[in-house]
Amino acid sequence: MTDEKKDEEKRLTPKDYWMSDSFGEMRRLLDSFRANMEETLERVFPSQASLPALKQPRVDILDLGNALQVVADMPGVRKEDIELNLKPERVEISAESSTETERKEEDYTYRERGYASYRRVIDLPADVLPDKAEASFKNGVLEVNLPKKEPTEVEKTTKVQIK
Repeated sequence: MTDEKKDEEKRLTPKDYWMSDSFGEMRRLLDSFRANMEETLERVFPSQASLPALKQPRVDILDLGNALQVVADMPGVRKEDIELNLKPERVEISAESSTETERKEEDYTYRERGYASYRRVIDLPADVLPDKAEASFKNGVLEVNLPKKEPTEVEKTTKVQIK
């Protein structure tokens, strides 16, 4: 075999690169770690149905100049189930909702239960006055108005013609 051919064989293709000894060992360790984690989770949570659904509500933060407005989508949650905690630099939103449906017919019973948990911590772009905050909840949308400690001017938008 020529030296050129030996050099060619020593070069690693992308596929071979990941199968080399050093990366092969890392891949085996990661596979073993993943398998152990899955096994542990299966022991702790025997079926996926028992795992609670943890959701992060979609959030928009609007700067109104003298206040910040946080708008969070939380469908399927009742106002009474929402917990809202405010700090000058942060908003914490959490809620839990559960549903239970049962329908009995002559030859069968249908029963379904559901549980969801919402949690979101939002770092604010400016310090606010938590004790002056106002919140409302309507049609699955939470709006929180937070007056700023130091109001800022809302930036004007200038429209530019594209030639």
